[in-house]
Amino acid sequence: MSGIDFHLRYIGIEQTDVVALRQMRAAVEQHADEFVEKFYAHLKAFEGTQKFLKDDQVIHRLLKAQRDYLLSLFDAKFDEAYYQHRRLIGQTHFRIGLDFQWYIGAYALYLEFATPIVLKLYRDDELKFLATTSAIRKAVLLDMTIVLESYHENDKAALEKSQMQVLHQEKLAAVGLLSSGLAHEIGNPLASILAVCDNQLRKTKDPQVADKFSRIREQVLRITKIVRQLVSFARPAPPEWRAVNVSEIIESAVTIAKLSRDVKFVDVKIDIPSDLPAPHGIADQLSQVFLNLLLNAFDAMKEKGGQVSIRAYPQESLLHVEIQDTGTGIHPEQLQRLFTPFFTTKEHGKGTGLGLHVSLDIVKRHKGDISVTSEPGIGTTFTVKLPVHRAAEQGNA
Repeated sequence: MSGIDFHLRYIGIEQTDVVALRQMRAAVEQHADEFVEKFYAHLKAFEGTQKFLKDDQVIHRLLKAQRDYLLSLFDAKFDEAYYQHRRLIGQTHFRIGLDFQWYIGAYALYLEFATPIVLKLYRDDELKFLATTSAIRKAVLLDMTIVLESYHENDKAALEKSQMQVLHQEKLAAVGLLSSGLAHEIGNPLASILAVCDNQLRKTKDPQVADKFSRIREQVLRITKIVRQLVSFARPAPPEWRAVNVSEIIESAVTIAKLSRDVKFVDVKIDIPSDLPAPHGIADQLSQVFLNLLLNAFDAMKEKGGQVSIRAYPQESLLHVEIQDTGTGIHPEQLQRLFTPFFTTKEHGKGTGLGLHVSLDIVKRHKGDISVTSEPGIGTTFTVKLPVHRAAEQGNA
């Protein structure tokens, strides 16, 4: 049963109601401009809706839309297109911050407006009057139910997103605490090993011994760097907008991603020029974006291995960063839903469906964008585009 069919059955709208509404259409249209004036006066009376009435063009579009909206109730074309249109209205109002109580207020105006018209038409036919007013109430309730359903779904999605973000922050805090303890516990032994290596390198004259101690020293420094990067990622500094070194961010993200996944069969190629222009942004947030894209790339190749290629280049006023994998790829019907909250192509329990949504949100706040191309069985390429010649707006992070 489709969405609209369920609601029609639930509200109890029958063909007799549809006929009654359509018979009212011409009379309602004669008074539609009068209703629009009342609707506008209603909106102007409340502080919560006044903020949407600052621009004359917006007001004109709003009132025209409301007139069409009113008449559409009496067209009584309760099909799937009607259902999706009503849902879109609810989603749009939710997105712009128009609380549902203001929307419900308009329904009260519909009933108040329509009743005198029905009474005038059917003054001498009580049964017709009762049947028509009942049909109008059902149509209003149908409309209200669909819109509020959309509000409820958006509220639920926003709550789940917030809960997942809180859980993510709690996990990061736990990792940060563990990393700090790890850094403290192994810091002294590593410093001791490093001192022994330096001492032996100064004293020995044997090239083979020097080579061995040099190799040990390199690995100690590598461990120290990994721990430092892990602590830095898990316990990021407060947001600070500044020129960002993309090469350093990606190098750190690659290190953390390799620690998080089994990548022994994955070859990582990095092609990032040293003279890249620096975008203006928050380093920790952009690090989260690239880490998420890298983890997805590694997950796409967990069965057969493959190659991840990372390259960056300037193009016009944008810095492009491409992360390409030779993994399983993504089916075309899934591509358009990739950035939708809670949608994931991973197995149940393997992904939250928030990573790409949050990543896109971060990049959008930096006035950039993320695009994706993919071919099943061949691989996927994500391209992050960040402005480099104009600063992203601060204060929206």
